[in-house]
Amino acid sequence: MKKKLFGECISEALGTFLFVLIGIGAVAVLVATETTVSYWELAIVWGLAVSLGIFIAAFGSGAHINPAVTISLFFWGKFPRNKVIPYILAQIFGGFGAAAVAYGLFRSSIIAFENTNDVVRGTESGQATSGIFATLPGSNVSLLNGFFVEFVITLILMLVIYSVTDSDNEGAPSGGLAAIVIGLTVAVCGLSFGTLTGFAMNPARDFGPRLFTMIAGWGTEALGPHVYGLIVPIFGPILGAIAAGFIYFKLIKAYYPKA
Repeated sequence: MKKKLFGECISEALGTFLFVLIGIGAVAVLVATETTVSYWELAIVWGLAVSLGIFIAAFGSGAHINPAVTISLFFWGKFPRNKVIPYILAQIFGGFGAAAVAYGLFRSSIIAFENTNDVVRGTESGQATSGIFATLPGSNVSLLNGFFVEFVITLILMLVIYSVTDSDNEGAPSGGLAAIVIGLTVAVCGLSFGTLTGFAMNPARDFGPRLFTMIAGWGTEALGPHVYGLIVPIFGPILGAIAAGFIYFKLIKAYYPKA
C-alpha cells in the first residue's frame, strides 16, 4: 500500500509540475521577455497545460493536481483520509519544482527586466516579477472581493470536474475528452475573471511557486498586500470546491433519472 501511495504521489507531483511549468513559462514570456501575448492566449495556455497535467497523472493517481480537488473529494466521501496530506504535499512540491525550473530557464531575462525597470526584490516593486510565479490581486480588488472571485471560479471548475468524471452522468464526455473539458473550463474562467485575481483556482499552483519566490529573494513581499497569498488563493479555491460538491451531489445528482 505504501508503494502504491508513493506512486500516486509521484503522479500528482509530475502532473502538477508539468502544468505549472508551462503556465509560468507563458507568464514569463509575457513579462520578462516583454513579448506580446494576449490575455486570451495566456488563458488558453494555462487551460491546455492543465489538460496535459491530467493526461500525465490520470492513470497513476486520478489526476487531482489540485489540493482543492483532493479536499472536496475527501469532504464528500469520495477519497480516503490517509491519502489527503500526501497528495497535497506532492502537489505543492510539484508547483515548487515547476517554479524553480522556470526561474532557471528565465533567470537572465528576469534579471534584465528587473534592472531595466528598477524592480527590487524584497520591496513592493518586486511584485512585478514575483507575479510571474504566483497570483496577485488586480487593481482595486480587496481581500474579500478576491476571495469570492476564487471561490466562484473554483466552484465552477469543481462542478465541471464532478460532472465529467461521474460514471452515472450519461452526458459526460468519454475517454480523454474529460481532461480537455476541464482544461477549457480553466481557460474560460481565466478569460472571464482572471484579471481580478490571476485565476489561481488551485492552492498548490499558487503556494508552491510563491514559496519558491520567498526563498529566491522576493521575501515576504511575494505574499502580496495584506498577506493576500496566504488567504485568497488558498481558502477561496478550497471552500469553492467543497461548495461545488454540495451543488452537484445534493442539487444535481440527487435528481438524476433512475434507471
